[in-house]
Amino acid sequence: MNSIKRYSLFIVFLISNILNSQTNLNEIDSINSISYQDIVSNLQKYHIIFNDNLRKARESGYQKGIAKSLSNLALVHYLKGDYDESIQYHLEAIELFQKLQMFFELSEEYAEMGYQLKRQNLNRAIELMQKAISIAEENNLPPFRISKIYDNYGVLKEMNEEYDSAFHFYNKAMKIKEELNDSIGIPYSLNKIAVLYANLGQFDKAYKYLNKSDLYRAKEQGDFGRIENLSLHADFLSLQNKIDEAIKKYEEVFQSAKKINYTYLVLYSLQNLSELFRKKGDFENALKNYQLYYSLKDSIDNVDVKTRIAQLEIAYETEQKNKLIAESQYELRSKEQQLFFAIVTVILLIMIFIGVYKFLQLKKKRDIAEIEYKSKLQAAMLEKKISDEKLKLSRELHDNIGSQLTFIISSLENIVYKIPEANFSKALSPIKEFSRNALDDLRNTIWAMKHQEGSIEELALKVTEFVSKINNSITSLEIETEFDINENHPLNSTQMLNLFRIIQEAVQNIIKHSGADKVRIIFKSDKNRFSLRIKDNGCGFDINMISNGNGLYNMKLRCEESGGKFSIESSSNGTEILCDLQFV
Repeated sequence: MNSIKRYSLFIVFLISNILNSQTNLNEIDSINSISYQDIVSNLQKYHIIFNDNLRKARESGYQKGIAKSLSNLALVHYLKGDYDESIQYHLEAIELFQKLQMFFELSEEYAEMGYQLKRQNLNRAIELMQKAISIAEENNLPPFRISKIYDNYGVLKEMNEEYDSAFHFYNKAMKIKEELNDSIGIPYSLNKIAVLYANLGQFDKAYKYLNKSDLYRAKEQGDFGRIENLSLHADFLSLQNKIDEAIKKYEEVFQSAKKINYTYLVLYSLQNLSELFRKKGDFENALKNYQLYYSLKDSIDNVDVKTRIAQLEIAYETEQKNKLIAESQYELRSKEQQLFFAIVTVILLIMIFIGVYKFLQLKKKRDIAEIEYKSKLQAAMLEKKISDEKLKLSRELHDNIGSQLTFIISSLENIVYKIPEANFSKALSPIKEFSRNALDDLRNTIWAMKHQEGSIEELALKVTEFVSKINNSITSLEIETEFDINENHPLNSTQMLNLFRIIQEAVQNIIKHSGADKVRIIFKSDKNRFSLRIKDNGCGFDINMISNGNGLYNMKLRCEESGGKFSIESSSNGTEILCDLQFV
């Protein structure tokens, strides 16, 4: 429960931080979106606000907020007459907008900076403005934003005495604003057209546009627009040499501009008042305004300021060039590294391919050699097995059938040379018996050879047949069988024949030597074992006195050859033979 609680608190804390962070960013954006009219009407206030907004954006690492705060501070400093600071803020804002690829803002920043440089360096101002228009058109800047750039570019054209071009851009801008019903932007275009007409001496047309602009300015919330228009009225009066009326208007401009800390118009009005008082012959007021003008005039005509601005521009351009060179070098190094890695990768792939190919070839050779070796081994084993079977078969024929046939031959020779004719039938009787035994042995051997895969139960059937013949032919001996077969283990032909021969040999020995009248042949099998027991109730014998040349040795050999363990016990109560086979 505690871990779940801690986890829940952590999630709440994380979500709270995310929401607070997003709230801070929204607040920074909201301040940066304050209208131009509000800014120019409250310069000192927004100087503090934008500085604080810049600090918050830097603390949050909010790049977009930093760039826009810098742009707003550039405007504030320009309007306050702090031109070197204004240029510095513009350059920092341009660098960030470029880095963030905010092309709309980048275009407007170039335009604003160019417009503000118009009185210090007109050619440079035109260059910056053309760059702004190029970026705006390449990136499809929205019409309401590009119209302002056209307006300001028209001003530069007018200052450069390209009047037709100036009219073209003013009208182009005003057309866009009228289509958008831009009540804030329209008076700017009207004023610019009015000023141009006034400069050309066409005051009726100039007042037509200026008065129309006044109607828009009257609806604005701040004082900035109305003071600008008031200044234009003063300018028009001055141009028409209506000195007293012009002085009155400039004094109104001076007082109004001073209230909103609009330095440019303050200085502009003082400069014009001094000149108009001089023309009027009122040198005292001319000097007074002149001294006031110079007491407030800052670096606009200061050579050091111009130098400072030029240095800042050069530093900025140098930085941009260095960045381009660094980017080119980085791109070149990146391509070289990519090429190097590609070559290394190809070489590694080729080496891996060769290694795999050689490994497969070697494995193939090993597999073929292994198959050939197994085939040869199997062939050798099969050949050995066949050889063993042949050897067993020959031994079987030699030991049994061969010896009995030898006896038949010898008996026949005796009949021919020794036995009289009257006893001929009696002499042939044992020969007949041995011949029958030889035939039985031959049949048993063939039976065993035919049963390549026999079993204990099949052996039991053969033993039953054998016992039946003995019981029918020898009345003095009774043979019983007991087959306790719980697991019918498979027996090969060698095992079948050897076990049968053990029984056969044991019965023959009992008949010949034991004097027994009862014999028991017992089969017992379970999961892992098969035992063959042959028990009689004869007189027994001394095992230590028996040589290896009789049938006991053959029985032991046959048992072991079948994978069994042979044992024999004998006493005056009888004899017991055991052949015990283990199955895994």
